[in-house]
Amino acid sequence: MMNIESTVMDGSFCQPLESTRLTRTTNWSPNNDTTIRSSKSIPCITKSEQQLYKLYAQALADSEVTQDWSNWVEMMAINCQKCCSEAEISHPIAFRTGRQPQLSRNIRMLQVERDSWLLWNRARDTLNNTRQDLPDVIPGSSDQLIIEHHLLNNAELRMAKAVQGWLQTIKNDEHYQTDLKMAMAKLEPKRIYWEKTCHFLKSSSYNAKLPNPYITSLDFDATHKQKRRLYDTDEQEENDLLQIVFSLLRVGEYSKAKNLCKSTGYHWLAAILCANELYHDENYYCSEASDFVYPVEGNQKRIQWIENMYELCMDMRLKLYERAIYGLLCGRIEALIPVCKTYADYLWSYTSCYIEQEIHQTLVYAHQNELSDVDKHRVFSTMEFGTHQLKMTTIFDEILASCPTHIRDEALSPFNQLEKYLILANYDSLCNSILSFLHSNESNGSLLRFSTHICLFLYEQNHSDNFNQKNFIEILTTYIHHLIELEFKDLVCYYISKLPANNQPTLMATFLDTLANRQDKEYYLKQGFTYKIDIDTSLLKLAANQQREQAFTKNNAEEIISTNSKNLNENDQKQLESLKLLTTFLSTQTLDALRFANRICRYFLNDAKYEGIRTALSYFPHDIDFHTIEANNRQQAGDDLREFKAFGAYIAAIEAIQRWSEMHQKQNAASSTTRDDQAYLPIVIKAGYEVFDYPQGWLVDNTNVHQALPDHENRQAEMSILRHKCIPMLACNLLRIFDLSKNEQETFRLIVFLSDNRKQQLYSLFSKDTLQSVLSLAERAAERCLDRQQQQQTDDTTISYFLK
Repeated sequence: MMNIESTVMDGSFCQPLESTRLTRTTNWSPNNDTTIRSSKSIPCITKSEQQLYKLYAQALADSEVTQDWSNWVEMMAINCQKCCSEAEISHPIAFRTGRQPQLSRNIRMLQVERDSWLLWNRARDTLNNTRQDLPDVIPGSSDQLIIEHHLLNNAELRMAKAVQGWLQTIKNDEHYQTDLKMAMAKLEPKRIYWEKTCHFLKSSSYNAKLPNPYITSLDFDATHKQKRRLYDTDEQEENDLLQIVFSLLRVGEYSKAKNLCKSTGYHWLAAILCANELYHDENYYCSEASDFVYPVEGNQKRIQWIENMYELCMDMRLKLYERAIYGLLCGRIEALIPVCKTYADYLWSYTSCYIEQEIHQTLVYAHQNELSDVDKHRVFSTMEFGTHQLKMTTIFDEILASCPTHIRDEALSPFNQLEKYLILANYDSLCNSILSFLHSNESNGSLLRFSTHICLFLYEQNHSDNFNQKNFIEILTTYIHHLIELEFKDLVCYYISKLPANNQPTLMATFLDTLANRQDKEYYLKQGFTYKIDIDTSLLKLAANQQREQAFTKNNAEEIISTNSKNLNENDQKQLESLKLLTTFLSTQTLDALRFANRICRYFLNDAKYEGIRTALSYFPHDIDFHTIEANNRQQAGDDLREFKAFGAYIAAIEAIQRWSEMHQKQNAASSTTRDDQAYLPIVIKAGYEVFDYPQGWLVDNTNVHQALPDHENRQAEMSILRHKCIPMLACNLLRIFDLSKNEQETFRLIVFLSDNRKQQLYSLFSKDTLQSVLSLAERAAERCLDRQQQQQTDDTTISYFLK
């Protein structure tokens, strides 16, 4: 077992995280640094606390490899203790820099977190701290063995002793020890108690004729019998001694308390403390050949002695701390409550009294045949009617019912509530309590860190048959968001891998969405792949997160006549980045990536952001077809492929129109006789008709493949709007080109094509205004054609006249 107080952290736990859930196939490691990659400055939190996040994860990962969970709990306590020590060392520096109040709160929370780990370290398996190889009890030989056998069979008592030891340990800190030493230094060693009073009585200055206010007997109860007082100095020293003795008992230092009583002459008080020890005669258990005689330990008449202590502790003539000492020894809580100052004192008092009551009750039943009828009647009557019987399951409720308001507030604080449920092994209530604190915004880094790792431990070890997985997921998810907020990026994927498989992609997508650049996304995608997170689903969810709400409208006069591309905004860039990740980490032939590309291309086309479509198209092979789609998806990919290639055809037509326009303007400005625009016109015409005459019509679904998809109705509506917007725009631009190039033949050909029933009567997509523009252009073409025909007839008449 490790010693939490003496173990020194030397950085040996700053190794790459490993997990039993994965087998690394490469030398790549997500955590090959010893520092957390965080660019965020966390105010008033020490560097050691920042490092604590990684130390927790490292200890958890190591335990998954070794399956040594006991060591993991100890390492958590060690790491937290180290962090506390480093933070306390920096405390004076913080005071000079003006950060004292906030840092003090942080240090206090770290101390509470450390104390909670110490509790869990003691309480996780109290049976391991109990002697297992116990001999059978020989009648009349050992109360110690009777109690140890009882401990083996009573988990509640074992937990109570663990809690008592924990409360004594956390109380006995450096500050407490310093105060005790200073108080003990004021007590002078004496051979006899009440030394000043004795000296005064023997002094030659004593006048027997005057009334004597002081006691004349050294019996420890002489003040009550004689109704006289001690010398003022002795009175004060006795009060101080009793308080110091109780303070030593509060931290479990019974030996020091007895030695202090002896050194100050209070041998009667030392004897009372010794009388509380359990009787044991080792000579019964030695071999017959042994000549050595062991001394008998403890009090063989402890049952009767407890009865006397029970009466003394409620004697109001005794001093406050004297009654508290007696109450502690006999298990009477009423005598202890007046000296309790904190919630920890209350819990320790109730727990200690429960232990003493349980021990006394066990010994009474074990020795009931040895008691006389009178003693038996008296003892059992006292147990049944006179003593406030305690149970570990009700202690916490009793504290809340009897304590002052400030103690109740302390008892209801988050960490104390979590410790309560850990002690009671009520893990469902533990999770509910954690969630209530998270929902009420009472959470902080220490509380969330501790809660998450306790739940991880319980979930991994299945300590509760009815462990609520939904609550566990919510708690761990909150912690992951906390890590993301603090930008502890190297830890996020590891904790995501602890979630159930179907919950991992959502968190992974959320994490990726917070990363600023694609390099980071690729880095942590590789890390997620190492931890066996479903990267494919994560990327699809990331892509879905990037999808924006956009209103598709039919009536947009500006778009009908514009072929210019608008600039891409930040959200557009994110969507393209998500598509790039899909095509990088998924197969470029995947149907999911293709459908996402089509979705964002519809948005880009609706906004006339043609550059976005070009970029999306560039992420896929130019020769993508049915054979490059996965075999099991080929039957579903028909419409998706047609839609994808239709976007390419449309962009090619837009680019051809823009190229022709540039040529036309350049040649008009230069008055060139060479008409390159006329030579390029067939290319424009071909590109336009590849859109109009695309198989099954442009962006038309004639199959039922997409009806099973969740966005089928939206997709159909969007494509319908795009047809009403893009087909008229492309047709009008071609007709304008034909008008400028005075190509009436192509004008009429296009008019006939748009009205052809076999081509789905594309003119039906045109608005009234657009149809008016088309008719106007057709009218001009017809006029030119008629003018040309009339001129041709005039020329023929003139030629015929001269030939006659």
